[in-house]
This record gives sequence, structure tokens and C-alpha cells, in this order.
Amino acid sequence: MTYPNQGGGYPQQGGYPQQQQGGYPQQGYGQPQQAIQVPSSPLPQRAQEALADLDMLPGEQVVYGIQADGFFAGTDPLRKLIGVLQSLVVTLTGGHLRVFMVVTSHRVLLIQSAAQWCGCFKSKKIISMALASVAEAGSSKETQYCCLHTRMVHIQSLTETSNMVVKSMDDAAVRQFVSTLSAVIVQNASKR
Repeated sequence: MTYPNQGGGYPQQGGYPQQQQGGYPQQGYGQPQQAIQVPSSPLPQRAQEALADLDMLPGEQVVYGIQADGFFAGTDPLRKLIGVLQSLVVTLTGGHLRVFMVVTSHRVLLIQSAAQWCGCFKSKKIISMALASVAEAGSSKETQYCCLHTRMVHIQSLTETSNMVVKSMDDAAVRQFVSTLSAVIVQNASKR
């Protein structure tokens, strides 16, 4: 897939659909530059369910999605054990805590869904950040006792900072995520 170039419109081959006249015009971006190659990542099934309550913008497509661990309490093995026990209790009582970060062609979405006692108490939180406001992205990996690994991603916009412990991602997938957002940051910097 490709990330939108700074000129008018989007690439058609393997990229995003052509911008419609009634859509969101791209103004004042200067000379067109080469499109940034963005690796594709399958969106987790639970993230697709969370996106069902969200209206997508015209021409918007999901580029990348990750699931985070909502019960994370630290990299210490004891804290990880407490998080696992909390997760087990919530699951046994018919609840859940799901956290997702979804990167689309226009914005970054942070989605948190929680339920307790078989859905008697529910909450959903969605934060939307424009791609142009993404100022920083990074990752970290901590290892305890040579075998307990914790991978985290960090994203900072002009108004919001989020740190997430990612689930089911290896080092290569975390690097791919940081590279994707780094391309967005570099492109944003060239616009300013």
C-alpha cells in the first residue's frame, strides 16, 4: 500500500481511491513528492468489531492496526502476574478490556472498549488524531529474567500522548509500526 502523496489525489495502483470532488481537498501542500510506501498489517478481528461503531471519512481506508494489553501494570514479573489474574477475573465474570490503535489514511484512532458483569456496565472511548498532528512515534522492549519480554509503542500528537503495551507482536512487527508512523512524521515535517 502507499501513503498519500503531498500533491493532489492518491496513487491508484495498490493505494487509496482517488479523492472525490466533494471530499476533503488537499490544500497548500506544495510540490508533489514521491509516495511513501506503507506496509500493510491485518486488522485484528476485535478491532474490526470496535470500528463498527465509527463512521469512516470519505475515501478513508484502514492502513494498520494493533491491539494493546489493557491490563498491563508494568514490566515486573509480579505486576504481569497481577495483570493476568485481573484479566482472568474480568473474563470469568463476562467482561473485557480491549485497547486498539488503528492508523487509517487520514487519522490515528485510539479505541478502548470495556465491559463488566456480562455487559451490565459498558464503556467505549474513541480518540481521533489527524495524521498531520502526529509529532512522535517510538517503541521500546524490556526483558526481565532473560525470557519475559514486554513490547511497548508510543505515539505523541500535538495534544495527546499514548503509551501502549502491544499483544502478539514480535520485534519486526513493532519496527514496521514505527516505520509506518515515521514516514508520516517525516512527511508532516516537510509540509511545515
